[in-house]
Amino acid sequence: MVRVFGRKPGQLVAITSAYDAAMFLLQEWPDETGPKHLLAREIMLKCLAGDCSPAVARVAFVEAAREANIYMETPIADSLHRQPDPTWGKRQTTLAKHRRPKQP
Repeated sequence: MVRVFGRKPGQLVAITSAYDAAMFLLQEWPDETGPKHLLAREIMLKCLAGDCSPAVARVAFVEAAREANIYMETPIADSLHRQPDPTWGKRQTTLAKHRRPKQP
């Protein structure tokens, strides 16, 4: 999800798909546009046609929103600051044990 400021004061808009981003670029974008806005529009149309990955389209949209000063930084989730589970990667399921090839 990408959050941007809308046209109304204090309005936040959540962009959750390439379609939402394309509609925002075409209909809700601020009047002043720049080169990143035009590039984002081209990339978004390619993405909707299936010729571009959603990750590339997201980056193009975020960069255009930064250029227009409408991008809202989102805080990093608290879960990213937690300590990792010490048993992660050390557990073995019974299914995995039974799928091992038998040793001669």
